[in-house]
Amino acid sequence: MRSEPSKPGKRGAARATPKPAAKPGRPLKGGKIRPVPKPQPEAEKKPTAPAFDYVLETIPGLEAIATIEVKERFTTPPKKDRNVPGLLHMTFTGKPERLLALRSVVAVFRRRVHAIPRPTGLLGHQYFSAILADCRAAIALHPEGSFTSIRLAAAGRDSSAMSRIASELAKALNLEVDVTGEETQTLLVRLLPMQKKVEKPPRRRSRDDPPEVDEYMTVWESMVSLSPRPLSTRSWRKANYPGAVNACVGYAMAKLLGNAERVINLCAGSGTILVEREQKSALGCDTSKAAREAASANGIELADWDATAVPLEDGWADAVVADLPFGQRIGSHKDNVKLYPALLTEAARLLRPNGTAVFLTQEIRLFEENLSQQWQIERVIPLAVGGMHPKLYVIKRVNPRAGGGAKKQKTVRPKSP
Repeated sequence: MRSEPSKPGKRGAARATPKPAAKPGRPLKGGKIRPVPKPQPEAEKKPTAPAFDYVLETIPGLEAIATIEVKERFTTPPKKDRNVPGLLHMTFTGKPERLLALRSVVAVFRRRVHAIPRPTGLLGHQYFSAILADCRAAIALHPEGSFTSIRLAAAGRDSSAMSRIASELAKALNLEVDVTGEETQTLLVRLLPMQKKVEKPPRRRSRDDPPEVDEYMTVWESMVSLSPRPLSTRSWRKANYPGAVNACVGYAMAKLLGNAERVINLCAGSGTILVEREQKSALGCDTSKAAREAASANGIELADWDATAVPLEDGWADAVVADLPFGQRIGSHKDNVKLYPALLTEAARLLRPNGTAVFLTQEIRLFEENLSQQWQIERVIPLAVGGMHPKLYVIKRVNPRAGGGAKKQKTVRPKSP
């Protein structure tokens, strides 16, 4: 027999039917009418831009500063190359010309990996078309006539396979082949072999199985530069000056000064650091007439002041910056022996307590020997630029009441500013 349905009770009570929600336009309590929502137009779906891999080349040693700039502009930070210093990798879906506005980067390359073991495979339709498309994308970013030649930088570039690749690309792009490497409006294409780890499908393993050994296969990497000249060749530079600091290094020095308001650039040269800082209130000085004329052509007016006797009051500056003479193109080691201690003493006088100073020099021993107890080393960034290995020093003016000094501090490696 079927049991009768239980009567409503505490435990077996039937669930109450929920009240239907009030529909738009129906009257509510109090005589109000529920408003009818306006129909919203459907948002048009924008086509998703293709994602490309890019390689950002910077001065070895400036990877941390370049990473911060990329993160500030594009949110996602790049990844540092594990094998080659100065290279950063990122995937980007935006317009590639935005990458060319980076000021801490020397060059931007569009990168592809081709799953072929030999360079002759790059002449196949699939791989050659991909490299050609990257070349055309780079050319399209600039006015007509910006590129006059193409240069192939590759392992075994004198081989018949590489020569054929260069000639085929030049023919398709209507460019000349740059054999000398001295052309200034050239499209640079790098082709390099690399070892890629073979991905294996996951499988169950027992304790008795031997350990797995990673397997690698040879593939080829193509990188096409997006600009005819290095990005450190700034458009604002109308006049060159011997020994002028690289613009990317100048930008890094300006960033290391932080948000200082009163800044003075000693030994300012052609004004690179001041231009990169983009601060109208910053001052610069140099006793060389040629340097002041070059700076004026670049949009910076310098004072004719001796860097060891600046006519400003004590503690005037929040920050001091200088690209010190290396004793090669400008000055000599004998001159620097007299200049460095006098300049550091004057910089300490000009700088307020706890103020920051940034110096670039290749006279490492001479500079460190002349750091008095007035200075405290914050950071040391080794660089590799133009065949030289200078260092960037970030030092702080010690408050006389607090004590301390340079000898109590240790030199540290680069870190994010």
